[in-house]
Amino acid sequence: MVKLEIQEGIATVTLNAPEKYNALSPEMIDELTASFDQIETNPEVRACIVTGTGAGFCAGADLSAGQATQESPHTRAEESGQAMRETLNPLIKKILNLPIPTIAAVNGVAAGGGYGLALSFDLVIASERASFKLVFTPQLGVIPDLGASWHAPHLLGRAQAIARSYFGDSMNAEEAVARGLIWKVVPHDALAGEANRVAAELVRGPTQAYVAVRHAFDHASASTLEQQLDYEAQVQPALIATDDFLEGVAAFAMKRKPVFKGR
Repeated sequence: MVKLEIQEGIATVTLNAPEKYNALSPEMIDELTASFDQIETNPEVRACIVTGTGAGFCAGADLSAGQATQESPHTRAEESGQAMRETLNPLIKKILNLPIPTIAAVNGVAAGGGYGLALSFDLVIASERASFKLVFTPQLGVIPDLGASWHAPHLLGRAQAIARSYFGDSMNAEEAVARGLIWKVVPHDALAGEANRVAAELVRGPTQAYVAVRHAFDHASASTLEQQLDYEAQVQPALIATDDFLEGVAAFAMKRKPVFKGR
């Protein structure tokens, strides 16, 4: 259901339930979490790609079993809250805190929870066949989750986020780039190659600094300028103490390209 391959410092995680558009079943969530656990503890991995098989990147929660319709409202509330606290949200937080740069290679539709999943990665590269759809409210009568309620207004603005959440309008990859939701779109057949090219470049870069940039920008979204200056003063000294910083300084002085080791 989830395939993990590690080659030349790049971990590629593939959601592999194409018949369900890679919907997030409990088994899928467990296997994704286990894959990221392996990546997190492998010092040889310096970049991560996540993609899907078939026509979908991820269609959100797997509702095909229909068990929830047989349960009482109280039971549904209890079980859904438990699932969010114990499995879904920890998965997204794990992605946000991976100690390496991350890429979502969105091969098809990213709907519902798949929308939030895709936008949890540092860089989103989409196939021309990809689309992004907030189906939570018009289809299920719930709010966007898996971080989508944060990403949509921060990236699209409040007006666009509310309208797209109310009506569930699909956004194609070109519009997603134009509106700042994702980084870039490429021809469908070029998606895997472009994701690997970008990951290979990241593998050669200053890994700790990449992760620090992610956290600094997330911190900035809820900070004043003065608070962000204080945050920079806390984080920057640790990066200046790294071997990569010394290599960068030496490379600058010698007018050559730095050779970073991620240390």
